[in-house]
Amino acid sequence: MIWSKYNELIKKQDDSFFLFNSRTKKWLTLVRELYVLLSDNYKNIDEISTIHPELFESLVKNDFVVKDTNEETSKCIAELGTRLEFSNTLKLTINPTLDCNLRCWYCYEGHLHGSVMQSQTIDNICKYITEQLEKHRYERLQLAFFGGEPLLKFTKVVQPILQNVHDICIHYDTIFVVSFTTNGVCLTQKVRNGIKKSTTNVSFQIPFDGDFEMHNKVKKFYNEQGSYNIVTKNAREAVLDGFRVIIRCNYTKENIRSFQKVIADFNDLVDRPNLRFSFHKVWQETEDEELKIGIKELKANIAGIKFQSNINSYFGDSVNPCYGDYMNNYVFNYNGDVFKCTARDFAPEHRIGKLTETGVIDFNNLALQRIKKSMTSECYTCRRLPICPICSQLKYESIDGKCPVHITPNEISMNIQDYFTDVLYQHHYEKISK
Repeated sequence: MIWSKYNELIKKQDDSFFLFNSRTKKWLTLVRELYVLLSDNYKNIDEISTIHPELFESLVKNDFVVKDTNEETSKCIAELGTRLEFSNTLKLTINPTLDCNLRCWYCYEGHLHGSVMQSQTIDNICKYITEQLEKHRYERLQLAFFGGEPLLKFTKVVQPILQNVHDICIHYDTIFVVSFTTNGVCLTQKVRNGIKKSTTNVSFQIPFDGDFEMHNKVKKFYNEQGSYNIVTKNAREAVLDGFRVIIRCNYTKENIRSFQKVIADFNDLVDRPNLRFSFHKVWQETEDEELKIGIKELKANIAGIKFQSNINSYFGDSVNPCYGDYMNNYVFNYNGDVFKCTARDFAPEHRIGKLTETGVIDFNNLALQRIKKSMTSECYTCRRLPICPICSQLKYESIDGKCPVHITPNEISMNIQDYFTDVLYQHHYEKISK
């Protein structure tokens, strides 16, 4: 028997000790003496079996020690594949338009003025959903509206889709879940009432770029007028209406400290369970020491405020794989082009297929190539494989066929420890919620 390569011995600042396995998501809480015993002898498992047979039995039972590392890797890959391939949720993202009423400097989308989904494409989407629910009997349909700004085409595109899909889900006894990624400008009372006619199981992710001053520098209209007051009003009213609202805090070195004021603008609502703040670094921003200092100062300034957020979390909102890696996940562009995710532009050369008038996806070779290159040569020996946050899109785009992220063994250990912190928090949150 040998030590699992996915194990991590963890010593917390409060002098608590754990053994965590990132593949099985199991952990043992250790006293100091057992932590020292494992630290000193993990390369010599037989020694542990002699000194502490009961501990050794627990290690074997919970896969902290394994017979063979190659077998363990194969098992890990199979588990990841099963998780991505067999899901009880059908996940679809819809771009009603690629046009937008704001212009943000970091946006990677090429805004296409006048783009709008036509009725034929709406019908094709509904046909696809009907066939999939008939064939696979999914328990849940998760419909996400993206863009562009999806609510620009609420009446023409979003509302008809919601009404039709709601009826389809009723017919197949499928739970209908809806989310919007919206800048919040068009999230008016009229739009919210229209959404309620189809479903109340809805969430809105609304990006903020800092406080009033910072936000208005980035998210402004063509006439240079800022949008902060409009968006804050609509977001607050959506919370009061009972919708789930995620305030996405797009932070940079310049704006990170100003989010204290954003939280203050929702101060009377922060204890509501349907409001959450989600912090995400603007992708062009360098994660350097200056940024880390800003994050630390923000944490210190808001430490006394109790609110839902991911600010103390390593992986963000969840410890799940990228949504684009799930086999039953597709993005339908306004013109019927099909993609796997929204993290790249929607140029025709990047599509994996086309949605036909019969409600079937006509896949091209790009779809197959991405699946074939979902693993790099380094994945098989990497300790981070079970929790790797690198999506198949990045791996597919890797120039030399190796991992697109250069990470040291020490950084991997820190990643696993941070991940464990997330798992512990999630476990605690689920426990107190029951």
